[in-house]
Amino acid sequence: MIKIYVDWNIMSGMRSNHFPELLSILLNNDKFLCLYSTSHISDIFRSYSDDEEQKARIQDDLEFITKITNDFCLFNDGKNIILDQYDPQELLDSRIEESDIFSDLSIDNLFKSDSDDPALNSLLEYFKTTLKSLELDSVFKEAFENPESAKILNDIFPGLKDDLTMNGFFNSFSKMNYNLNETEGYKDLRQIVQKIGVNSGHFNENKDPFELIDNSYKKKGIENFKSNEYLPKGKNAPEWYDEIMNEYLYLDMHGYKSDKVKVSEKERNTFSNTTDDASHTAFASICSFYLTNDDKNYLKTKAVYKKLSIETKVLKPAEFIEYYNEYLNYNSISDHFKSLFEIFTKPIFYDTDNDEGEYFGKFAYPNEYFFNFFNKIWVPVNKGEDYFYFTLSTIPPNPSKIYTAFKEIESLVRMFYEAFGPDKNGLELFEISEIQNEIWGGRHWLSDVGEIKLVRINGWLQLYYNNEEIKKKIVDVKLASNDSLIKRLLKGYKRYFKSKSV
Repeated sequence: MIKIYVDWNIMSGMRSNHFPELLSILLNNDKFLCLYSTSHISDIFRSYSDDEEQKARIQDDLEFITKITNDFCLFNDGKNIILDQYDPQELLDSRIEESDIFSDLSIDNLFKSDSDDPALNSLLEYFKTTLKSLELDSVFKEAFENPESAKILNDIFPGLKDDLTMNGFFNSFSKMNYNLNETEGYKDLRQIVQKIGVNSGHFNENKDPFELIDNSYKKKGIENFKSNEYLPKGKNAPEWYDEIMNEYLYLDMHGYKSDKVKVSEKERNTFSNTTDDASHTAFASICSFYLTNDDKNYLKTKAVYKKLSIETKVLKPAEFIEYYNEYLNYNSISDHFKSLFEIFTKPIFYDTDNDEGEYFGKFAYPNEYFFNFFNKIWVPVNKGEDYFYFTLSTIPPNPSKIYTAFKEIESLVRMFYEAFGPDKNGLELFEISEIQNEIWGGRHWLSDVGEIKLVRINGWLQLYYNNEEIKKKIVDVKLASNDSLIKRLLKGYKRYFKSKSV
């Protein structure tokens, strides 16, 4: 299956019948694994109220998420990004319950007790009193003694200068969190960062925004604002996830396609909108496609992915529909085989070397996703009769994360099983219990169209394919471009699949 992530603007638009063609495509549950995340729940939570009409609208939103994703959700457990099935209503209920905690981050609120045990309550009060009285590092005191740095700190940490203890820090941090997420406080923070002279007027589409920002710091002769130091990586999420978040916020803070910050009776756009968009970008990086209709998110995400060498395709609805019609609109397994072998009529293969410089084969990265999964073809040097000639694999969009869902394995096995029946060992449809300690025995078919072996090695799902007719005609240096060979192969496939009623 092709993993795809759709931002909330498009998802809510589809619910309101604005993208009917896109919705029709994405509802193909055999081809696409459409995911939502806890960031979608945050988007919905911002519009939550006790108004019955609004509750009904939110209920429709949640039901639509279930309809398009089958409840497959990405979430951060504090260490890893997990994909599992979760009812979006349950996630929203949890978010509502946690809202009181996020609104008050003081020590008293964070460590309040509902226990009836006097001894436990007494111990907790002692702990809170001790924590409150701890003094902050002397660097804070020195910073407040400097007029220039004191002004910046006062803007970021309101009230901290009057209480340089942990109690003062938590209270100040709570105020900062409120200002950022409930008021227009983020606008002030951006202005502080942009004092180096970088703002929205300094960017254009022909220049890398990261390079432009770095050059601005160099011209000013000041130290660069290092996002990974201000937003530490790996403490409450995987490092790769935090890195994407950091780079996204780095661009926004410096004025590149910055989000609107405005709070009024009619609208409420705060820092939380930007952080949610950044987390959408991070979650989407483990998918092949990210669909967004927000111009600012679209451009910031493309810039971040380019810097971090993330191959997720960022597309708007019309762009995705065009891509789908040209490269993905294959439904039967015979269509996929036809598409695969037509690739060999195109000059898209490249020589490649291993680390020792020894030539070992040719590879290509077509736009198609063969069998709704594979987008890399490797034709290795023939090293013996038992060596499979083709290897199909997939490029992980995010090089920091190889992620294959059980649902994807299940779908692949089903496609080949329905065409070829049980494999040579009598194995049929995939069951999760087959995978033990991340190891999977795979499937091995000896079919009329060749030998097919589906395996999982070190987390990578690969398909080995051996066809004697191709083996005879394709040599190591010159790949097949012979039309008559392709026609004969396709004619044989059509005859075989017609007999199997596929």
